[in-house]
Amino acid sequence: MEDQNENRNSDVDWSIFKNLAISSITRKQEDPSLSLPLAPPPEDETYTKRNRRGTAIIFNHKNFTIEDCSARQGTDKDRDDLRSLLEELKFDVISHDDLTFMQIIEVLEVVSKMDHSESECLFIAVMSHGDKGILFAKDREYPTKRLWTFFSPIHCPSLAGKPKLFFIQACRGNDTDPGVRVCYTERDSFNENNKTYSIPVMADILVMYATVEGYFAWRDPRNGSYFIQSLVSQIRKHRQSKDLLSILTCVNREVAIGFTSAEPRCSQLDGKKEMCSIVSMLTRSYYLDDNEENQL
Repeated sequence: MEDQNENRNSDVDWSIFKNLAISSITRKQEDPSLSLPLAPPPEDETYTKRNRRGTAIIFNHKNFTIEDCSARQGTDKDRDDLRSLLEELKFDVISHDDLTFMQIIEVLEVVSKMDHSESECLFIAVMSHGDKGILFAKDREYPTKRLWTFFSPIHCPSLAGKPKLFFIQACRGNDTDPGVRVCYTERDSFNENNKTYSIPVMADILVMYATVEGYFAWRDPRNGSYFIQSLVSQIRKHRQSKDLLSILTCVNREVAIGFTSAEPRCSQLDGKKEMCSIVSMLTRSYYLDDNEENQL
């Protein structure tokens, strides 16, 4: 794989993984007055295509009022490139810069109360500093898990049974990954009767982090973060042939093999690696391509 680090400087974001609280839903199915969220039949192996792709929210954080939170140079390129991709995919994209914590909560509440009945999915990206189990808004920290608690089937029934996708460019600790050298051997070449079933509150959520728990996430001050740039390029490359989880595995591979930090002025930060992390509670395959013939 081609080296992506020539003449590049590296920067870091801070964050860490927080265990997801998974709880169950108990429903009184015998109560005919109870309005149940609509979900795909349990035997379906792919998520249902809808009239709309869905809503995409980008929270882009460059400047902070918090002490020791430096400006995140390069993040605007990530925002613009990601927005361009999402618009190509026919998402309804809303981008926010440098919101305070309360402004973020207000946006999440508004989106959770929208009618997503005709939407395929929800996409939320956050690019910021972070720390142990938290992300940083412009003015304060907040728990990472606040992002998806608004979108459980209880709080947002019109997204029940649909993929809810979260992408987080931020560190998850302050460790660095020195990597390890390896070698390899080169090779040549239905019925429409109403039925019900229960799903966990955390079903159909995917969270992808720029890095694994406890480690730095890297960002180039001119060219953007390695994670977001790879996410954009790999979705563009494979969206017509692979399901989303397979594409994200390609992102994992590209970042893991192709990226090495370049900080010659600081030996502790120079020559380090990055490993993205996928936490998937998806229950079906999701395809970004609209051609159902490719979803085989």
